[in-house]
Amino acid sequence: MSGWTFNGKLESAFNPFDEDYLAEILQSIAIAWARMKHPKRNEIEDRITFRLAGRLANDTHFAELPYDVIPQYWLLGLNGERLGRLDIRFKHRHSQRDYFAFESKRLHVTYPGGSCSTEYPTYAGNEGMMAFIEGQYAEGLPAGGMLGYVMDGDTDKAWVGLGNRIEVRRTPLRLLETSKLVKSSLMRAAASGTKGTQLGETEHDLGSHHLRLFHLLLPVRTQSQAPDSHPESLRG
Repeated sequence: MSGWTFNGKLESAFNPFDEDYLAEILQSIAIAWARMKHPKRNEIEDRITFRLAGRLANDTHFAELPYDVIPQYWLLGLNGERLGRLDIRFKHRHSQRDYFAFESKRLHVTYPGGSCSTEYPTYAGNEGMMAFIEGQYAEGLPAGGMLGYVMDGDTDKAWVGLGNRIEVRRTPLRLLETSKLVKSSLMRAAASGTKGTQLGETEHDLGSHHLRLFHLLLPVRTQSQAPDSHPESLRG
């Protein structure tokens, strides 16, 4: 079969982590966020993620995407043990194994009773970025992504706060010496999204390989704001 090697991975010409494919995945999330009904300020993370994945799976705007998009996907070991659960998994239909994983976290959360939390420690902690660094989320894979649902819409504040938190945790996050949270070279992929959408990246040394981790900050609109009507095409 053309394009396949013996070990089942794709030849470089069909690399699902090519810049164009990465940009397409990130852009599809940004556009889906712009097209969906935005969450209420107290909506739980899993519910938001399911609705985002549902938009990707059912909106005809995304009919030509060459990916299977699965929310809450369990990674299994050889004996069926659960190694971790990906919030959203993108798998290119021409790849047997390789996938792109997103872990999602709410930011700037207001809890019942009125208390507020930035949730930056959670985002950069064991159930956030560290799931890629120490867990099974990106075993042998060169890229993954974090989704930050910014519940008050203030992505500028979230960008600064996350950058500071990531800097404090440089060692456990295994950041390359030259790496910090910076605007992504694929920032154009976020241009089609809701106003205020931001895309950054960090690079991590996992020993066996370097991991390029994208950070897509998605602002929650107020309920009075109408959805963006016609985001530009993914293929545009």
